[in-house]
Amino acid sequence: MDKILVFFFIFLSCDVLFSQNINEYNKILKIENLPFNKHEVRIYSKQATSAGLEMFRLSQDDMENWTCELYKTESTGNQQIAIQKHYTNSPKNIDLVWVKILDTDLLHLPQWKSIQYKLEKKNKEYFTEDGEIMSSKSSSTILDGVSYYVKIKNDKKENQFKYDNPESYLKIYPSVDELISFKELLDIVRTEFKVFDK
Repeated sequence: MDKILVFFFIFLSCDVLFSQNINEYNKILKIENLPFNKHEVRIYSKQATSAGLEMFRLSQDDMENWTCELYKTESTGNQQIAIQKHYTNSPKNIDLVWVKILDTDLLHLPQWKSIQYKLEKKNKEYFTEDGEIMSSKSSSTILDGVSYYVKIKNDKKENQFKYDNPESYLKIYPSVDELISFKELLDIVRTEFKVFDK
């Protein structure tokens, strides 16, 4: 019972922390009151070593009109930050692009903590510690880079998650499905909407 409560607390804490980050980013970008439509994806891109923040939004309103926009922070000097809003490149067949985005499994991708076990190398070396046989593992930690927060809704299905440096980790662990799916998402967004340039 204690393990179940601890797990529930950790899960709840991650969800609350994620929501706090999203709310904080929305305040920075001055979009706290921007409604989230029933067909929408928001991808927040945050640089680890700067105040740079971007949010790409693809949204369909009740009249089935699509909006593609990018919000970003820019330093204006004197420790002031300006918010820029741009309408992005709009593909000819945006409905097709939406289906391609859904095909990246965004609605099913888990939280980062759920895939961290895949980001370990099992060294096939064993040792005994306190009378227990242990397995040796190694992992890489990337501190610099880009974190992505994603929130998506498609009718009644929705999901939200955060991935830290997914493209950098994919270079080290090229067979992790979730990283492959996320890279496919970024490729679609970069190609179709000309945002999140490398």
